Amino acid sequence: MEDRAGRLDVADILETPPAGLLGSGAERDVGALSLICNRAKRPNTAEVRPVLPVRPSLVIVITGRLQPPGRGAMRLKAGVWGTALALWLLTVALAPGSARNDARAQTREILEFTSPSRNGPVTVKAELFLPEGINGKMPAMVIHHGSGGVSNTREYAYAREFTKMGVASIVPDSFTPRGVKSTVEDQTTVSSNDMIADAFNALKLAAVHPRLDPDRIGITGFSKGGTVAMRTGLQIMVNRHVPNGPRFALHVPFYAGCDNMYLNMRTTGAPMLVLIGGADTYVGPQRCIDAVERMRAAGSKVDMVIYPNAQHGWDGVGRPWSYPNGENYSKCTYVEQADRRWVEQTTGLTTTGSDGKAVVENARKALAACKTLGVSGAPDEAVKAQSLEALKGAMKAAFKL
Repeated sequence: MEDRAGRLDVADILETPPAGLLGSGAERDVGALSLICNRAKRPNTAEVRPVLPVRPSLVIVITGRLQPPGRGAMRLKAGVWGTALALWLLTVALAPGSARNDARAQTREILEFTSPSRNGPVTVKAELFLPEGINGKMPAMVIHHGSGGVSNTREYAYAREFTKMGVASIVPDSFTPRGVKSTVEDQTTVSSNDMIADAFNALKLAAVHPRLDPDRIGITGFSKGGTVAMRTGLQIMVNRHVPNGPRFALHVPFYAGCDNMYLNMRTTGAPMLVLIGGADTYVGPQRCIDAVERMRAAGSKVDMVIYPNAQHGWDGVGRPWSYPNGENYSKCTYVEQADRRWVEQTTGLTTTGSDGKAVVENARKALAACKTLGVSGAPDEAVKAQSLEALKGAMKAAFKL
C-alpha cells in the first residue's frame, strides 16, 4: 500500500466477525515503484503510483526492498528520481511514442459508486482495465485487496495476467475514500462488510457496462479480500445486497479469513475454488476447511486446494516477513446459532443476540480472550505459480475461454 509519502507499505489482512468484532491478517510486501508519465491525463507531469501500465503511458520501474515503518523504510532519494527521469528522456528520444507493455494492450476506466462506511456513505472508485482487441462482450474479474490496500505486486499483477487472457479486471480501492491507509492495527476502520458492499456495487456497475458480459463476472481476493471473495458467494449475502441483481459467476478466495460460520452456508451455486495454505498461522487453515465442509453440507459444490507448506501471502514477493503488532484472530471463531445468536467458540460467550444487536461487554471479553498479536508469512514461488494456474483454470472453465 502506498502511504502517499513515497513509501510502499503493503499488508494484507483477513475478516470481520459479526457485530463489529474484527479479524485481521497482515503481510509486508516488497515491490516496484512505477514512475509514470501519463501524457494523456497530465501533460508535462509525472506521478508516482503503483499502477498497471496502460496506453498512452511510459513506465520506468525502480525496484527495491521496502521495510515496515519504523525499520528504515526506504525512501527514494532525489538522485534516484533524477536517474529515472534521465532514463525516461533517453527512452523517449530513442523510441518516440513507445510505451512499456508487458501484456496485451488495454484501456483504463474509472468506475464510481456509493458505499457505506462507519462515518456515512462514501464514493468508492474502482479501476477497470479492458484488454484491447476483444470482439464482443468480455468476461471480467473483480480483484479485491487486503488490509494493505491495492498493491502493484498483487492486485495489479493479477490484472496484468488477466489482460493476457482477454479478461477485464476491476480493482476497487476500499480504503482511500474512507480515509484509511491500512487496517492492520485497527480493523474497525474499514469492515469486511464495507468491502463486501463495495464488491457488490462494483458488480452492479460491471453488469451494465457495454463492454462486459454480465453473466461472466467473477471475483478473487487475498486475505481480507479473500473473505470478500468467499462471502459474496453465500446466498444470504446476495439476498442482503443484490436480491434482484446480478450474481458473481466465479469465486476464488486466496488465504481467506474464515472466522464467521453462518447458520446457512449455502452458496449461490456459482463455482467456488478456495485456496488455503496448510502452514498459514495468520488465518489458520482449519477454519476454512470447516467453512468449506459447511458449504458442502448445505448442498453447495465447492472446490478446495490446500498447499501443505504454504504460508500466508504465498503469492507475494521478497523474503519471509513478520509483523509483531499485527492482530492475529486465527483462534477466534464465531458461530451463528439456530436462534440467530452468534457465539464465540473459545469463550462460549454470546457476542450478538438473537435480535441482531451486539452484546458489547461479551464481545470485548471474547475478543480479548481469542485475539493475539504477531503475524507472519512468506512468499513461495512454486505455490504462487501453482495457485495462479488453478485460478486461471477456474476462470477458463467458468467463462468458457
